[in-house]
Formats: sequence, structure tokens, C-alpha cells
Amino acid sequence: MLTGLAASSGIARGPAFVCPCGDPRRIPRRSIAAAEVSAELRRLGKALDEAEADLVTLRDETRQDLGDESAAIFDAQACLVRDPELCDAATRRCREQRINAEAAWNDAAAALDQAFARLDNSAIRERGADLRDVSRRVLDRLLESTEASQPSLPPGCIVVTHELLPSLAAKLDRMTLRGIVAERGGPTAHAVILARALGIPTLLYVENATHKISNGDPLILDALAGRLFIRPPPVVEREYRRHEADLVKHRAVLKESLHLPAETRDGVRIKLGANIGKIADATAAREVNAGGIGLYRTEFAFVVEDHLPTEEEQYQTYCRTAEAIGDRDLVIRVLDVGSDKVLPYFPLPEEPNPSLGQRGTRLLLKHPEILVPQLRAVLRLSATHRVSLLFPMIGGVDEILAAKSRLMAVQAQLRAEQVPFDPGLRIGAMIETPSAVLTARHIAQEVDFLSIGTNDLTQYLLASDRGNRTMANYYEPLHPAVMLSIKAVIDAAAAEGKDVSVCGEMAGNPAYTELLLGLGIRALSVIPLELLEVKRVIRASTTVGAAQAAKCVLAARTIAAVKDCLAARAENRSDRPYAAARSTKSPAEAAWENEGGHILSLTGVSSTPQPLTVHPK
Repeated sequence: MLTGLAASSGIARGPAFVCPCGDPRRIPRRSIAAAEVSAELRRLGKALDEAEADLVTLRDETRQDLGDESAAIFDAQACLVRDPELCDAATRRCREQRINAEAAWNDAAAALDQAFARLDNSAIRERGADLRDVSRRVLDRLLESTEASQPSLPPGCIVVTHELLPSLAAKLDRMTLRGIVAERGGPTAHAVILARALGIPTLLYVENATHKISNGDPLILDALAGRLFIRPPPVVEREYRRHEADLVKHRAVLKESLHLPAETRDGVRIKLGANIGKIADATAAREVNAGGIGLYRTEFAFVVEDHLPTEEEQYQTYCRTAEAIGDRDLVIRVLDVGSDKVLPYFPLPEEPNPSLGQRGTRLLLKHPEILVPQLRAVLRLSATHRVSLLFPMIGGVDEILAAKSRLMAVQAQLRAEQVPFDPGLRIGAMIETPSAVLTARHIAQEVDFLSIGTNDLTQYLLASDRGNRTMANYYEPLHPAVMLSIKAVIDAAAAEGKDVSVCGEMAGNPAYTELLLGLGIRALSVIPLELLEVKRVIRASTTVGAAQAAKCVLAARTIAAVKDCLAARAENRSDRPYAAARSTKSPAEAAWENEGGHILSLTGVSSTPQPLTVHPK
């Protein structure tokens, strides 16, 4: 049994197809005469033209199958084909080193890829897969490769590859393919985003999978618990057949709850909203009957552009998003860039530690040319829709006062211009740092609501980079410090009579839903695919039982003790077989070991069980 990171949840069984699609290529290298340089550069230019045309076609096909946002991935790749730094470097190598076009292009792309890999920014590192994808496409054209751009997949197979590249992911047929296993990648890599959109169970960071697995090997991929069984014995097969049958029933139960309220068994209504980043997400949120949008991350509207979006462009995007969700609340978070989120047209200064540098609200306050157009666009939208405004990474009262001051100045501008807006626009602050936790009551006095971002809060509380695989064992949302901090923020908001919600990954993991209710949370915001699972746990819970779980957790001194509290609580409940946080082996793992199977755990890879996602369509 191998372990990995579950990037797209689900369970799959089928024969392995070991695909060389992400393997490094062997590139011919030869010296050329000075007279040959012009011809080689013409060949490179022709290959770039053809690669760009291929990507435009792929973009159009992807738009038809998966929508505009997924198609935008290949717009970005098409821009990368013409990246001046990359093209100039390849041209220079060809001229100065007198080498063939293939070698010059490959060397230039490899150098840029290595530069990406050295960055602390995990999101940019994962964009390296797009560079490798584009590089292979250009090389195929230069080499006039006869290798199929899309391998012929055996029906019902599980693809095992070194790296899943976006161009292959976009062409995968979910009717043919049952699952994906990759040795490298990242949960925010474009190929993984596409696999998730297709609903294909995907496991990443499965070390040496292409060497340990042979074509045709029977596999069971458990992308709920992060497990991959190779040539499983009959007892494990039987366990997973039962598991899959339960899963089918489970999905049916989830869909039955579509139009039921998010309410506990003792009648306490929970506000269950959705996290979104683009218009397609808003449509998905409406399909699962979300009670509103608890977090609209606006970064995507900036990332897909090659320029800073104007006020009008932003306003039109926000209008379409608001129209997609209908008459529901919409909480818009202003642009949160810096650290692991960058814009190519907005170069940030070099910082020795970007995570502790300029980001979030503190960055926007220094750049009114970015903040003011966004505030104007949101305020204009508030005239016709139920909108709230959320400021990210608030470190204390000084920052929220400065943000409010900027907002009031923009409101004064709009009044002078006689542009309508809602003067009662609700304002919120994200609590994501230790300083914000300690001053949460003071911050609550200045805003209408608080929103706890558990991802960054956990990272900063525990001094553990959540994008660093080697720190995965230290990045633990169930650490007592995280539990006590969440409780402190809830109590601070309650003391000031203000609402508080949780919108980080903890909110979307049903293993933690009852605990959060017990701590006092009455508003959660999760990605649309997780919403029905979380709702089911809410409807199976009571506030009394949740409070008991929270009391046990708050008294715990270690992570293990916290997990034991949750495991004991789960043992007393039979309603959530896929959500409970596990501190013991699953029946399948126990059966595997009893049959003499080996478990190869990977250092630094989280095996925290993943919530089951349900695709509404």
C-alpha cells in the first residue's frame, strides 16, 4: 500500500495504465554552423506558431466541455509560448552556443523551470507544470513527434504517471478513466483543478509509483483517505466493494438533503454558505442550494488578466457572479495577494520571507491604485445586490481603521459623483494571525462580522508553512493552540454581539463540523462540492452533543488527545462513515496487513481523510 495526498476525492478500482506522458524527454543535441542559425530559428518560430494554435484549439474544446474558467488555463499557456524571457533565452542559446533549436528551447525552458522550483511560493512552483507542458508541446512540433498527444487509455483504467500535465488532463474521458495517480504535482496545479472539475479521484505525491506499479496491476485508489492498494488480496477487494456500495447510498442521501435546511436535530439553524472564486463556482453554489456566498475570493478575476482589471471590468464580473447566485448574500473579499499569491503584472519587491511580508490588506493600503477601483466596483454592486465587504489578513485595529478610512473616502467620491451604493454596506475582517486573535474583541468593535481563515491561522500559529511538504506533520489544524484560538475569537465576537464564521479548510471538512458547532460557530462557508456533506453532519448533530465534543477538545493538551476526543465521539455515531477523523486503521488497511501487505508511508505527506465531494450535475 502506498500513501499520498488526496487532491480530488473519491474511490476508484481498476487496472493500472502506466503513462509516460509526464516523463522527461530525450532531446537530440548537435552543433550547427553559423549559416544554419537562421534556419533553426525559423524552425523554432514555426513550432511556436503551431504550439500556440494547438493551445487555442484546446482552449475552445475545454470551454465547450468544462466552461470558461477551465479554458482560461490554456489562454495562460498560450501566453507562456510567447513569453519574451523564454523565447529570447532560446534564441540567444541557439545563436551564441550554435546548437539546434530543440536543444536551445529545452535548455531555456529547463532553466526557467529550475528558477520556478527554487521559489518559496508554492502556487508559482505548481505553475511549473504549465511550463513543462508548453515545453513538451513545442518540442513535439520541432521533433515532428509521432508520439500521440493523448495516449489511448484502456477502458476503466487508473492512470499512473510521473506528472499529470494540463493538456492531458483536459482531454481525459471520465467515462474511460477511473482515477489518477501521480508522483508529483500540487493541489492547486492546473491539471489537478481540471481533474477535480471532471470528478476523477486523484492521488498526488505517490513516490516511485511508476516504478512500483506495472501495466495491468489491479489497483484500489482511495482518495478519501489517501491510500493506494497494489494487487490487493480478495479480502481487501471485498471490503472496498462494500465501501463503494455504501458510498453510492451515501451520495443518494446527500442529494436528498439538497432542499432541506442546514439545521441541527435540536432545531438550531446554521448559516451554510459557499466559498467561490469564479462565476462557475457561483453557479455550482446555487445548484447545491447554498445559503449564500460566505467568501468570494476575487483573485481569479485578476489572475486571468494580463493587466490590472479596471473598475468597470471588475463591476461587470461581480454583477455576473451576483446574478448567478440569485437573491443570496454575497461576501466579497478584497484582493488578497502577496506571499504565495502573485500577479504577473504586479511584481512584488524581493522579500526574504514573503509569508511575513507585504500581503493582504497591508499591501492594498500601500497601493490605492489597486484597492480604490475594487472598492468602487463593490460599492456600485451594493446598490442592487445584498453585498458585504471582507478585508483579509487584518493584524489589528490599526489596519481595519485604515481600511475603513479608505472605504469612507471612496464612498464620499461616489456621493459626489451621484453614483448609487448601499451606505449600510456590512464590513468584515478576516482573523488569520495570532495578533488578530489576541485583539479580536477590539477588531469586532470596528466591524459588523468576523471570518476565521483557518488555513493561514494554523500556519502562523504553528510556524509551519502549509505549502511545504516537509512541514506537513507540523501543520495540524487540530493542534490545541488552534482550537483555543478559534474559541477565543468566537467568544470575542459574542461579547460584542457580532457574527463570526469559519471559511477555511476546516469548515469544509465534515470531520470537524460537529466540533466547530460545539465551539459556538453558527456560520460556515465551504466549497460547493463539500456543502452537502457538511450539511448532512449538521443535520445529524445536536448542540448538546457538539458542546460535549468541544469541551473534551478544549481540555486536551496534545494533538493526539484532540484526535482521541473526536474519534470517541465518532464511535458513538453511525451517521458519518466518510467524515470521521480517523486515529486507527480502516478495515481495509487492517485486512491488508493481515494478508502480509506492506504499507509504504511517505514522510511529509498528509494522510488526513478527505471529505467526499458530490458533483451536483
